[in-house]
Amino acid sequence: MNKLKYHFQFDFQLIKGIYTIPFIGYLLTLVLMFISYPEGSNLPYIFLQGIAIPFAGLHLVFLYSSIYDEGATDTLLPYYSKNIAYDFLRYGIFHGLIILLLMILLIFAMGIGFFNFIMIIHLILLFVFYQLIGVSLLTLVKSLEIAIVIIAMYTVIEISTVILENYLPWPHLFIFEKAYYNISLFLTFFFLITGILLSIAQIVRTFK
Repeated sequence: MNKLKYHFQFDFQLIKGIYTIPFIGYLLTLVLMFISYPEGSNLPYIFLQGIAIPFAGLHLVFLYSSIYDEGATDTLLPYYSKNIAYDFLRYGIFHGLIILLLMILLIFAMGIGFFNFIMIIHLILLFVFYQLIGVSLLTLVKSLEIAIVIIAMYTVIEISTVILENYLPWPHLFIFEKAYYNISLFLTFFFLITGILLSIAQIVRTFK
């Protein structure tokens, strides 16, 4: 336990102020979830998907961005290769527990009847996707700023489509309403699983 605590403290000292950004995302999600909405609105669930879960994946992107600092790649890549599974595990558990807490609060807000097995599986896959995609993009573009912009642009457009009720014809990773078996749901799961597998392949290729 002391070793785990030390590693989190080390990460905080390494990336300093930006370490707090995911927690700001969680606070924003919490505030938005409990604003008064019209009866039957799915916006609290959209905010859980579109704010909390993407923010949950940022710590690993921030942490691994130091690999691509000028002249540091050859030195740091072997070190991070030895620890990447451990880092994904500890941050996955840490943020997974926070998302679980937010989900429990959402159940109190919207009622347990809102959720079904499909939506729970979807949230798990979406969480895994955002844990992986940031590091995967980082290894491709080799820039923290570009990786964050790509993730942010997609996520913001996804949220805006449901708020503006203007669903764009592109791969959707979010579920905008209570899930039912249809082609749209199938495609959402297909794109999520494909994204997860491609991200894993890219990360393994980089850190093997």
